[in-house]
Amino acid sequence: MAPMIDMVFLLLVFFMTASAMSQAGSKLELDLPESPNAAVAQDFSGRLIVSIDAAGEAYLGTRRLDAEELSEALLDFREQSPGGKVAIRASKETPFSAIKGLMKLAATAGIDSYLYATYQAGGA
Repeated sequence: MAPMIDMVFLLLVFFMTASAMSQAGSKLELDLPESPNAAVAQDFSGRLIVSIDAAGEAYLGTRRLDAEELSEALLDFREQSPGGKVAIRASKETPFSAIKGLMKLAATAGIDSYLYATYQAGGA
């Protein structure tokens, strides 16, 4: 019985780690703004990471999405993770109108919690 419990525990740890790394490792490279209060998240669960480049194009991982696809992804995320947050990664040059558009789509999908990705000022 003990070996079976050990195996289940190892599988649980593996899938939790793989899930977090799959979302954290497939992000678009952006020149994020700096903030003295920036903190690096240790846990990416319950977050949908959306990147917006300098041209205002939205990406989920490295896949570019139009407004309709992004809206569907936000709805799916809300259904799968009630109370989840949208992590917004926007380049320094991203127009605020693009960020506001993402926030509107998220609000329409029923998501009202956002996190903004920044670099820690003076570091990284």
